[in-house]
Amino acid sequence: MIDFAAMERQLDEETPSCFRADPFPHYVWEGILPREALRAAADAYPDTSLMTAKPGIPRWHSQDLGLPGPELRDVCTALLGDDLAAFLAKVTGVEGLRTEPDGDWGSYRLAGHGAVHHAHVGSNRHPETGRLRRYSLFTYLSEGWQPQDGGWLELGDPAREVPTARILPVFGRSVLIETTARSLHGVSAVRVAPPATRKTVTVHFWTEPEDGA
Repeated sequence: MIDFAAMERQLDEETPSCFRADPFPHYVWEGILPREALRAAADAYPDTSLMTAKPGIPRWHSQDLGLPGPELRDVCTALLGDDLAAFLAKVTGVEGLRTEPDGDWGSYRLAGHGAVHHAHVGSNRHPETGRLRRYSLFTYLSEGWQPQDGGWLELGDPAREVPTARILPVFGRSVLIETTARSLHGVSAVRVAPPATRKTVTVHFWTEPEDGA
């Protein structure tokens, strides 16, 4: 399902590079999954009553792949595949990248009007396995998203007062960010008109402790 040829083309030095170094390493890919598959996945989200809610904020998430329809499960499965982990290990130079399909694999998320996720640096060491979370990949499934809809992914250096990079969560875009102690990131306020929501699938990539710090 994943279009590795498209990912390679966007890495080609003869085209605008998808790699950005500032404020920390991240990559922005377009269209690595079929649009029709993403549309079907967006329609296959479970009811929010079945997902975990953020108290007082219109945000919901779940790691339970038994809840959504098969189309969303298929997209998650593709992003969790060994072939993508191996490709990203080659791209980033981090050997031994792997996902945790049966553990802390990531999540699928919804955010409604007024939701915000303040800048933060997530823990990158798994409390049980000791594995290191090295990268996270965000793939956006909300068709027709516009700048005025908000929900920008914001990346910033903790020493700076404003984000260094802002990335709009347009449909079909996938963003890979490094997850270390310097990887400050957040999401600006969602302004899309209800009942539309910001839909994201997040997948984490790990290494064994001895493979890096």
